[in-house]
Amino acid sequence: MAAVLSAVLFLSCESDNDIKEIPQEKSGNYSEGIFILNEGNFGSGNSSVSFLDPDLQEIQNNIYAKENEGKSPGDTGQTMGFYEDYAYIVMNVSGKIEVVDRHTFKYVTTIESGLDNPRFIDFSTGKAFVSNWGDGMDPDDDFVAVYDLANFELEEIIPVEEGPEKILATNNKIYVAHKGGFGFNNKVSVLDPSINQIEVIIEVGDAPNSMVSNGTSLWVLASGLPSYTENETAGKITKIDLTTQEVVQEIKFNEQEHPSNLNLDNQKLYYTLEDAVYVLGQGDEVVSDSALMQFNNEGVLYGFRVAKEKIYAAFANYDFTGDGKLIIQGQAGNKINEFPTGINPNGIYIVE
Repeated sequence: MAAVLSAVLFLSCESDNDIKEIPQEKSGNYSEGIFILNEGNFGSGNSSVSFLDPDLQEIQNNIYAKENEGKSPGDTGQTMGFYEDYAYIVMNVSGKIEVVDRHTFKYVTTIESGLDNPRFIDFSTGKAFVSNWGDGMDPDDDFVAVYDLANFELEEIIPVEEGPEKILATNNKIYVAHKGGFGFNNKVSVLDPSINQIEVIIEVGDAPNSMVSNGTSLWVLASGLPSYTENETAGKITKIDLTTQEVVQEIKFNEQEHPSNLNLDNQKLYYTLEDAVYVLGQGDEVVSDSALMQFNNEGVLYGFRVAKEKIYAAFANYDFTGDGKLIIQGQAGNKINEFPTGINPNGIYIVE
């Protein structure tokens, strides 16, 4: 696989909305359980969605195709989001969002206006907020697109700092992590969803890749600049007070450590470092030297979620071709189950 393709796949891999607890009457086959978004191969239009039942016993692959006359959702599935009765599938290369009924997974509509290299999505006050790179080489054309979910129409384009990636709605604000597009950045923008305006920009570590919140604090995990840059930097966790929007703590990683996939579960912070999983208490001031668990020779760790003290790890093949797999383990490292998925599984979403 060409180096350029590998780089694009790496940029597309991370995905993260918080677990969504959606109190709805069951009205279809997919009301409760775990969705896995399979990115597919860049340029091939073979993205897919898998669904695992809530008892973690049976997986169904290609449910979008199954429920929609054999069709694929598009090219390079970037992320998914859930709001009320709908699931939103952001297709990075296709430049669109496929909207389906989240209970039946039947097609509802396609959002195409106001998108240019779309990345991640989250929701607040009846609106969807979608980060967009524009041209990844142009630092001045990045934006967040805002949609009215009553009619799925574009409401506003908000220019933002370069390379907006993960986007998180919490405490009546929208937080946007700026990883940097094809370059690097070290900012988090705070957006007021009621007026669609940026309130403040907060400096964090280099290349922020994931965020979690407990409603009063926000933790931002940055991977640091990689070794192929002129000035490699280590990863960092930045804690932000959501009342003051000020940085109140920084936890630095050791040299040449580039963590990713920050999760919050049962008052603990989880993250990955290469093929290992680590855990921190919310009051810890230094990172741990001991891994909670290690995955060996399973493939490329491409999607990650921690929920109810279970570890969900999705792996792409080392050459990013062929079907991937999902491994579920307990905190003690015991394997609960393993399932095949589609190509390059990059996101795990739990709905209850």
